[in-house]
Amino acid sequence: MPPIKGITAFPLSIPFIDDPPTVFRDSWGVQLYVKVELGDSVGWGEVLVYGSGVVDAYMGVLNDVVVPATVGKNIEGVEDIVALTNELEKLLFTGGLCGIVTGAMGGLEMALWDALGKQLGRPVSDMLGGRTRTRIPVYASFPRYSNVDQIIKAVGKAVERGFTMVKLHQRPDESLDAVKAIRGKFGSDVAIALDLNAAFNSPGKAIKFLNEIHGYEPRWVEEPTWPPNDKDSLRAVARESPVPIAAGENEYYVNEFKELAEAGVSYIQPDISKVGGVARFFAVVRGIKDLGKYIAPHHRPHRSVLAHAFTLHVASAVSEVTTVEWPLAWLNELYDGNLEVRNGEVDVAPLLGRGGVGLGVMEDALTKYKYERKYSPLLFH
Repeated sequence: MPPIKGITAFPLSIPFIDDPPTVFRDSWGVQLYVKVELGDSVGWGEVLVYGSGVVDAYMGVLNDVVVPATVGKNIEGVEDIVALTNELEKLLFTGGLCGIVTGAMGGLEMALWDALGKQLGRPVSDMLGGRTRTRIPVYASFPRYSNVDQIIKAVGKAVERGFTMVKLHQRPDESLDAVKAIRGKFGSDVAIALDLNAAFNSPGKAIKFLNEIHGYEPRWVEEPTWPPNDKDSLRAVARESPVPIAAGENEYYVNEFKELAEAGVSYIQPDISKVGGVARFFAVVRGIKDLGKYIAPHHRPHRSVLAHAFTLHVASAVSEVTTVEWPLAWLNELYDGNLEVRNGEVDVAPLLGRGGVGLGVMEDALTKYKYERKYSPLLFH
């Protein structure tokens, strides 16, 4: 029964440098990895910290509570990981479980799955009960661009890289021109989704926008109203919207996702990091898969795909996962493997042929991206 010998947090600053350039360059240029030493195995997890700029808060949860509460614990099977996560939740609940606490727990929990899988010689999907498929639909999730020409260039790159669907993060007043231009250049060959990041402060304003955009056949419009988890507003919008509504990245427990479904949200979007890791995410997906809704897991489209790879394992075990958010470009040099997009899908067979998550982190490569503590808030509106 191997013990947890050590837990190390790795804050990084991987700048979001790309062509075309993005206005989110700095706010999306921060990452946090968690390394766990379990017996003779090393596992890696990821805390998705981008945007908020509160990296030290996540590290405080890890260093102040998680490390002293877990180092020395024995992990023999998945049930031990679940029990440890439940124990941490009870230790940390007075700090507010939804957000930084569950995010930090999720990074540790993923790393434990990876390390245990390596110990057992089993991929994460097998420990979840076994795969049902090896090809998972994904879509290219864009950062925000400064103009329509850049958006068209990014769509062209997405098509060249094997994507058949893209998602925009433009402001509402920019989105209509952007979608018009994409349809004019690429026709209906590329599916389009819009993430408004809770832009509208009333259902009425959101519905007006949705009536304007629906003629261009967006796959969905995501989080149209503020605050993003106001289910009454989402219900009012979904009731009148001619476009499917997506939401869920700011929810944490399975009943909250069921409430979204009851409110009329068509695409449910849990985030593996926010909900607390693999087991919690798997429980959420299983809890909503029979509700007649699409499951489209949320991720932040930054320079890393470690948390995304864990999501692919869940998607390979649960066929009801419809599509997974994926970055247009990611930093391959961080990993000892590669995942290619073809015809809008990722083949996860390379992950499934190894123990754990199947995408090893190159620790030496992380040293190139020393964390820079600076104020770089993400301003959507």
